[in-house]
Amino acid sequence: MIILGIFSPGPNPSAALLKDGEIVSWVEEERFDRIKTSPHAFPVKSIQWCLKNSNISISDVDKIAYGWDAPRYITETKDFFSLQQEKVSDNSNYNKLQEELLLNLYHPERIKHKIQVSLGLASGNGKIPEVVFFKHHDCHVASAFYSSGFEESNVLSIDGSGEEVTTLLCHASKSGIKVIKSFKLPNTLGGFYATFTEFLGFRAYHDEGKVMGLASYGRYREDLQKKLDKFIKFDEVTGEFEIDPYMRYIGVHTYGSRYTDAFVEVFGLPRRSESPLEEKYADLAFAIQYRLEMIVNALAHWLYTKTGSKNFCLAGGVAMNCVMNGNLSKKSFVEDIFVQPAASDNGVSLGAAQLLTAQEGVNPNYKMEHLYWGPEFSENEIVSALNEAKISYRKSENICHEVAKKISEGKIIGWFQGRMEVGARALGNRSILASPLIKDMKTKINLEVKHRENWRPFCPSMKEEVYGKYINSKTGSPYMIMAFPVNKEISSSIPAVVHVDGTARPQQVSKKHNLKFWSLLDEFEKITGHAILINSSFNIQGEPIVCTPIDALRTFGGTGLDVLVLGDFIVEKDKIQHSNG
Repeated sequence: MIILGIFSPGPNPSAALLKDGEIVSWVEEERFDRIKTSPHAFPVKSIQWCLKNSNISISDVDKIAYGWDAPRYITETKDFFSLQQEKVSDNSNYNKLQEELLLNLYHPERIKHKIQVSLGLASGNGKIPEVVFFKHHDCHVASAFYSSGFEESNVLSIDGSGEEVTTLLCHASKSGIKVIKSFKLPNTLGGFYATFTEFLGFRAYHDEGKVMGLASYGRYREDLQKKLDKFIKFDEVTGEFEIDPYMRYIGVHTYGSRYTDAFVEVFGLPRRSESPLEEKYADLAFAIQYRLEMIVNALAHWLYTKTGSKNFCLAGGVAMNCVMNGNLSKKSFVEDIFVQPAASDNGVSLGAAQLLTAQEGVNPNYKMEHLYWGPEFSENEIVSALNEAKISYRKSENICHEVAKKISEGKIIGWFQGRMEVGARALGNRSILASPLIKDMKTKINLEVKHRENWRPFCPSMKEEVYGKYINSKTGSPYMIMAFPVNKEISSSIPAVVHVDGTARPQQVSKKHNLKFWSLLDEFEKITGHAILINSSFNIQGEPIVCTPIDALRTFGGTGLDVLVLGDFIVEKDKIQHSNG
């Protein structure tokens, strides 16, 4: 049974290919078009690559799963705009225009046509396998549970919205997925966080991680919690939450697109993006992070009281909040937790394919052990790219030892190996690596390499065998998706990866699943006594993670990276000799 999963439109369009319930290929469109999150693109290149990489033709595919309930959405879109049009007194055609745009975007036949074109089938007229449409949040739920390895589990899917649903609470088992409770627009936790992301001068649905990081610099203020009560109310027992639509949707939007002037009357004027990050903004970031965690913890506990299960799975864009995830894992009613590492919409293509696989009678439930499902490049392809760049390079006989030594000497490394990771985190195949032992290394990488705010934290990667030496947690962390306290007795030794609140977002590196990265950590341990490195995604702010050797060379040339490693080949910036040929 071969199933092709697709998600589009929206941020992070992607494609995934499953064979008999197991992942064969899975990739995001941004890796190919080089546009961060590829908003509203159709994953043409992702579909093509998944088939080509797996040596599978479209005729081999049994069915296609699509991660949006387009048929139902179209009906509801028409109904919604009909109601809105009745409210317009000046015969404005604005709503009609919006209706046509959405109908074009989500119409099932239009989607099928795009799939046909993606596959090069007779200008869109060729036959394709049956396309089955699934609800967006159902796909999120499936992507988490079917990848967890759990026999049964509670599942929380939380994002901005998928169709009209914003939050889904479920219990899943081998017998199926049961919806316990759902929340619909305008009540959205993803939207709540996005509103304040924009208010704080960042990009909504893009820079929420900045707000999460900024929160650690703030403090609890009762006055801000009372102000938040006016915007989002919640029940501390059940987690039931409600957003005041007149502060987000309905009314004049003088200052921003995601909050009204009524919102500004409560919270004051918004921060301009170029303005300094004053203490009051850090306090506000703390307040909204605190409120989010209060609501999610209450929802999770309520779900536990209904199911009795102490297993939890999380997905949806809000599940990218690693501080929230880490704190939830510590609760007494949580025994085991799995957060889908591609929790945003890049995981929807996988979830859709898993749902359809299960629907076809094949069990897709397995334990996800790595995320290396994307493109890889042969030694010949790497050499060809190096020659095309016309720069000096050499092949190392012991790449891990040599690079570990350079890192110990304070060098910053661009590390390019094997199959590319899926998701927002670099996990040792498309990474920027440096020593966590050097106190000012965080600032140096932020300013000279990543070109971003100097307070932004970095993640540590470590051999899984020494995880307990550095991290104080009962829960493992192979995907940098949960934040945990760093052991106090060791934190001063690794200052560059310890956030201001004493936590880190770790990655356990398995010898089984990434031998080369594990070996690099092992060599660094032999030199320094520490099997841990700074690991940041190989990109600069505003760009996708590098995918190809050419991408890596371009980023290397435009940043403060000292050394580029492509497979076993080394390029050293201070030894580059450009050819005139």
